[in-house]
Amino acid sequence: MSRVSKRRSTALLLAAALLAAAAAVQGIRAGAGPMEESAARDARSWMDAARERGQPFSFRLGGEESSALLAAWPLERATREIDAERRETSETWKDPRSGLSVRRVTVEYHDFAALEWTVYFKNESTRDSPVIAGIRALDALFPCGAESEVVLHHHTGSPCTQRDYEPHATALESGALLRFAPPGGRPSDSVLPYFSLAGPGRGVSIAVGWPGQWAAEFARSAGAADAGGSAGAGESGASRQSGAAVRAGQERTHLVLHPGEEIRTPLVALLFWRGDWIDGQNRWRRWMLAHNLPRPGGRLPPPQLAACSSHQFGEMIHADSESQKHFVDRYLAEGLKLDYWWMDAGWYLNRTGWPNVGTWEVDTQRFPGGLRPITDHARARGVRSIVWFEPERVTPGTWLYEKRPDWLLSAGDSSAGLQGWRQSEDSGPDPCVTYNPAEKVKALAGIRWEPGRLAFHPGPEGEYAVVRWTAPAAGEYSIDAVFLAIDEQTTTDVHVIHQGRSLFRGWIRLEGCGPRALFRAAIDTAKGDAVDFIVGRGDGSHACDSTGLEVRIRRGEAPADDAARQFSAASNPAGPWSYGHLPPGPTPDSSTMERFAARFTVDEAAGQRLLDLGNPEARRWLTEHVDGLIRSEGIDLYRNDFNIDPLPYWRAADAEDRQGMAENRYVSGYLAYWDELRRRHPDMLIDSCASGGRRNDLETLRRAVPLLRSDYILEPVGQQLHTYGIAFWMPYYGTGVSSADPYTFRSAMCPHLTACYDVRRTDLPYGEIRRLMRQWIEVRDIFFGDYYPLTPYSAQGDAWIGWQFDLPEEGRGLVQAFRRADSGAAARTIVLRGLAAGATYEVRDLDLPDRSERRKGAELMERGVAISIPARPGAALLTYRRQ
Repeated sequence: MSRVSKRRSTALLLAAALLAAAAAVQGIRAGAGPMEESAARDARSWMDAARERGQPFSFRLGGEESSALLAAWPLERATREIDAERRETSETWKDPRSGLSVRRVTVEYHDFAALEWTVYFKNESTRDSPVIAGIRALDALFPCGAESEVVLHHHTGSPCTQRDYEPHATALESGALLRFAPPGGRPSDSVLPYFSLAGPGRGVSIAVGWPGQWAAEFARSAGAADAGGSAGAGESGASRQSGAAVRAGQERTHLVLHPGEEIRTPLVALLFWRGDWIDGQNRWRRWMLAHNLPRPGGRLPPPQLAACSSHQFGEMIHADSESQKHFVDRYLAEGLKLDYWWMDAGWYLNRTGWPNVGTWEVDTQRFPGGLRPITDHARARGVRSIVWFEPERVTPGTWLYEKRPDWLLSAGDSSAGLQGWRQSEDSGPDPCVTYNPAEKVKALAGIRWEPGRLAFHPGPEGEYAVVRWTAPAAGEYSIDAVFLAIDEQTTTDVHVIHQGRSLFRGWIRLEGCGPRALFRAAIDTAKGDAVDFIVGRGDGSHACDSTGLEVRIRRGEAPADDAARQFSAASNPAGPWSYGHLPPGPTPDSSTMERFAARFTVDEAAGQRLLDLGNPEARRWLTEHVDGLIRSEGIDLYRNDFNIDPLPYWRAADAEDRQGMAENRYVSGYLAYWDELRRRHPDMLIDSCASGGRRNDLETLRRAVPLLRSDYILEPVGQQLHTYGIAFWMPYYGTGVSSADPYTFRSAMCPHLTACYDVRRTDLPYGEIRRLMRQWIEVRDIFFGDYYPLTPYSAQGDAWIGWQFDLPEEGRGLVQAFRRADSGAAARTIVLRGLAAGATYEVRDLDLPDRSERRKGAELMERGVAISIPARPGAALLTYRRQ
């Protein structure tokens, strides 16, 4: 057989196996039963065919395609049973010329129609390998009829907006190519690495497990006579058979391996299902619970309630030992039983605020004896402790920055030379005003200051930043102003206020607005009148909110006052311009402006760095040091934040013939670091925070849970939308709550809740808070059930939105429904799903505990249940139980 014919035969046989496996899958909601076991066998058959006839991954070695190379290399295979539900197969190909070995480790599940694999490349020779390039952990065709509709279900990630986790459905048309990748190396920032490829009555869920810079492409092929290799979205192995071609992997790989070196691909997971795509998502949720969620102490993490004082003490910057003990005691005194007390950023030694990380030692001036007196105090009252770390980001003036620069990666760009004003020498970096006086771009962590750029940034507690112009004389002035995003993720509210009167309010990337907001007007002013240009944090989080400002103010033919050109790093005020801040509030009050008191210039050493977890020495130090703190401070839950885009640091470290190497080493080191902490602390849970929910790929979620699914918190519509979207893929997640209003509280109901109340106050409505907490406790285990959205996704103020969680084995579930503030409809009938048609269910509204109604399952699924919400906005919480 010729090589071309052999490749064509391989692709067709692989496609046939894929089709057979997908067709045989039965997407039942129940646990492992005969139908699901049969589907799992079909999935194993697909992998057997793939092993014999082709490979669903691809790469190039020295310019040659892997489909041809692997067919000629010797193959060794070994299989073992991991446990009753999983079988592992290891296949190793070795190139007799270069000494490169390629090893794929595949896991097949017996209780789900699920498969997963990771591919490893190792240079077993004594010389450098040829260039390995274009590595795709998944490169395969999912066949379908030429006329069949194929829909790709995909989701926004967590860029810290109201619409985090938004679901999208895109028809995969013939000839279409859809590409996805995160913007800066954090895997669930802006796009989730989870996809559902749905055809009529069947489909497959796909996950890319890679806590780094992944990329995925989906293409629809109409079919042709030609075929080649394993199918993909490009010519390197793309089949022309009708179907959906999928390629995914680390975004950039073009590297040689030195003798003895090994790299790995992302984990690829596939789960085949039958039914509609919601049925497929529920199979996925069940697989996540059965095989993926971490099990500290051998058990799934239960729903839990934590509390913190971050909103009262600037994270932990203004906290001390007594304040933390007092908060624990006050929560318990009010009958709010906590599972965890959460101590967030700032407990360590720092010079400029909590973002100044890199010295991981407790500040014993504020916390005499360390954190141990607090954790012991809490533990004696039945409360465990969560403590925040961010070990990967390193800033100037810290121990790691000064003592171990050889462990740190630089991004290659610089913010050195930026000038600015902030509150004080001892305050944090925000709020602030900044200016780039150089003739070249200044850049830092996704922020770009063009030459001559003036910008400002709101504060972490909602403080507004202000650039003020004061009229030098009375008269009519024309104002031209532009507010614009200079961060990849800027989301702010912007204002122009004249002597306390609002002239303009706009948005940057919020409320349907784009990255620029323009204001132009002519105004009459008296001498000494103030016009304030103001930026606020917009969506509830100040992270990534750097906003550029261009302002020109002119009177007649006189030269214009230009905010950027007249910026002064020497005095405040300077000419007509001054720089300051306003306290938090629903709207800015310009009468409260205080001028910034501290000027600063970013020097050459001021850029933050990335601790290289791909460096074994650095990783060993970090493991020992953090392990020591966990033990000495009595920490029960390790919270790992990650407020830096790592991609520019990884790529700056790569030579031309080593592209992708720094990232690959780093990712492997990061996973090894967490694995070792879990080995040493088998009862400890890890929280996967990364500026909220920006690192929640499958590999991470096998080791941790997202206790803060997004840094966009507390605002109720955003919380509703986050639950609506995240529940498709992640059965365990959390957020914060600080309200006694049922609408707002219920919007935040999750498997994990973090209470953010100021319990120093005795006048809070604790009775209502306790009532809502009791309701959450009553239903919280149901969040682990099957999930059904019951209304369309909508952020509109006049909408209703709702969903259902269902435990079919137990015959009980819950329905949450929300009536938004502008909705004119006081009642809706909502059709339920997943019930037993012939069974009778008792339905209760938890706000009317003495009333209930009995309905047949068929009636609830056909005619629905009427839900009344008189308040605007308002929320209903219903439960049902099979009788």
